[in-house]
Amino acid sequence: MDSSSKEKHPPPPTEGGEASSRQAIQSFPQQTTPGITEADDSTKFTPVRPVYLQHDFDKQHGYSKQSVTAASRIHQQCRKHCTCGSGCIQGFLLRLFPFVSIMRQYKFPQWFIGDLVSGLTVGIMHLPQGMAYALLAGLPSIHGLYVSFFPPLVYFFFGTSKHTSLGTMAVVCLMAGAVVDRQTVSWTPPISSLDILNVSSFANDTPVSGNITCDADTNSNQECVDFKIGVATALAMLVGFWQLMKGILRLGFITNYLSDPLISGFTTGAACHVFSSQIKHVFGLSIKASEVTNPFKLVKFYFQFFQSLPQTNLAALTTSVICILALALTKECINARFKSKMKMPVPIELIVVIVSTVVCYFAKLDEEFKVTVVGYIPTGIPEPTLPPVEHFSNLIMDAFGVSIVAFTISVSMAKILAQQQAYTIDATQELIAYGLSNVVGSVFSTFPCCVSMSRSLVQETTGGKTQVASLVSCLFIFIVILFAGSLFRTLPRCVLASIVIVALKGMFLQVKDLNRLWRISKFDFAIWTVTFLAVVLLNVDWGLIVGVGFSLVTVVFRTQWPRSSVLGRCPNSEIYVDTKTYKNTIQDPGIKIFRFESSLYYANAERFSHKLYSATGCDPGLLMTSQDRGEDKSAKEGEDDQTQRGLNQFNAYVRFYKKLWMTKNKRM
Repeated sequence: MDSSSKEKHPPPPTEGGEASSRQAIQSFPQQTTPGITEADDSTKFTPVRPVYLQHDFDKQHGYSKQSVTAASRIHQQCRKHCTCGSGCIQGFLLRLFPFVSIMRQYKFPQWFIGDLVSGLTVGIMHLPQGMAYALLAGLPSIHGLYVSFFPPLVYFFFGTSKHTSLGTMAVVCLMAGAVVDRQTVSWTPPISSLDILNVSSFANDTPVSGNITCDADTNSNQECVDFKIGVATALAMLVGFWQLMKGILRLGFITNYLSDPLISGFTTGAACHVFSSQIKHVFGLSIKASEVTNPFKLVKFYFQFFQSLPQTNLAALTTSVICILALALTKECINARFKSKMKMPVPIELIVVIVSTVVCYFAKLDEEFKVTVVGYIPTGIPEPTLPPVEHFSNLIMDAFGVSIVAFTISVSMAKILAQQQAYTIDATQELIAYGLSNVVGSVFSTFPCCVSMSRSLVQETTGGKTQVASLVSCLFIFIVILFAGSLFRTLPRCVLASIVIVALKGMFLQVKDLNRLWRISKFDFAIWTVTFLAVVLLNVDWGLIVGVGFSLVTVVFRTQWPRSSVLGRCPNSEIYVDTKTYKNTIQDPGIKIFRFESSLYYANAERFSHKLYSATGCDPGLLMTSQDRGEDKSAKEGEDDQTQRGLNQFNAYVRFYKKLWMTKNKRM
């Protein structure tokens, strides 16, 4: 049904499409302003549109079907992107190195002050967050500082966002830590280590089993630590390869399947895992990862956690409570309240780290009260080393999932900041930048990186103008890595856990989205809920798979069972609305305006027909079948196949509508 025609009895289409079109146009009253008339204090819009047959419309307007083959499309794209020339090469280099264009427009005195203050602020945040989030990845704290230095340095040259802060991020660190834990559980030491342990145990009359497992929560065995570092760096390199491949092939659209409700539910569920992984450090407990396996990891963990509560380290718990209160009160009562009056927020994380390190050193909390500390932190830049390739085969699919999540979170934050600052980013170039950051970083012992929302907002609000701020933060972290790393040897791990827990507030507050989603879309509400529950109950990786699968199922449901309605005209207006929602609508006699809120394809064709016939109160197929039953005696019973039945039904529709047009024409 054509809802655009306002004529009660439009003339039937004829073969003389052009002549009939002129007659139709002349039949409407001429106006000073075509299509608009003034009536009292309202404005009416009267569409003037001739009636065409498709064949006549195509002939009049010069329609020509363009048959473009796949080979010709590939040829056109190759000519577009692979044509050699000085201008082409220059454009390619400028796209590959966006910092050149940014630095050409750099206003040195004005912008540098803001970048300097912003870079120092972000660098101060990098230090405690990098050390804390390394715990989520199951690695020594120094590797978090490596992630805070190498990836942002690479991103400066290849990234298109001016305000994002690349480095450690809770969700990605958690996913990397889950992969490291899973690979570490099955780890066995080399033969030489077994021989040494067997000799030592024989001398002490202690029985030894055939293999030794590596506790993924501690770093007491250096060979175990090296194994975990190898897994994490191999994962980072594979994540970088996946992102580079998607960037080269322009596959950034894959992230479109991760909707905002899915990402919100996923990150909120992941925040529950992050909180659970750190709460044991707050209480000073040791729960081995081998005792908590998938699925229902959190359920098993809290069963072990409550069983271990009698072993709580009161010194660690007291330290954690003091740190959490200091962090929360400073962020909520000072930084948030006086945000507009301060040039930079109070670096409470760094203050807590320094104070707790000094207190632990002089009070000897690690020796007297058995508080677990960070321990030895090496100084200097690590030697570049390729990750062990023997891990690649076991990590390919894990790296694919991490690459999608990291890119989706990063590019979403980059788009938000770019929109606020009135510039654009190139999503494809962002993929290449993230990929190179992970690949180069993996050579220097980093785990997968991602954009941090908190640091990016601080970089933008403290006056940062370009990624020069990232260079300043990298310089700060570089100095710490070279000279100050060993000063944090007595930093309690419960303090780092407290920093992580307080930083999760924003993720947990995403639960507020449920109220809005319920009012806007029940499907989006279901996606959020299912993804959240799947992540919490199953695990992060399986939760993501379930969330994406359920999201795709909802797409099928939306298109297969879309809404449909009959439209009626509101009194004294030309506005048409749903007659079930608005009771005072007027339906013109002899006309039904039917709205189907989806594109028509094979899965919803039957529903479209059923709803259309129900709305109009007429089924042409049944009507013509009953009228022509006597005319089809020559057709043998059982000979019609599906195609023949479809043709018969189509012919019935044609005959029905032909009679309908003739009847209306006679009435006119």
